[in-house]
Amino acid sequence: MSRLVLGLCALLLLSACGVKGGLDRPDPLWNSDEAIRRECARQIERNEQPDARCAQYQTGAQPS
Repeated sequence: MSRLVLGLCALLLLSACGVKGGLDRPDPLWNSDEAIRRECARQIERNEQPDARCAQYQTGAQPS
């Protein structure tokens, strides 16, 4: 019985660790330009703060 309680306590403690707050979304693996444009348009429609990668599509600047 004590092993079960200790195991549950360990699981509870381990489940509490991790990244706090929001997670950054990785770039897509394929069709990245199209997906980034779509995500930027969605953020603008929802009046959210656009990601830093949206700047190149709003200004037309090319990445170096």
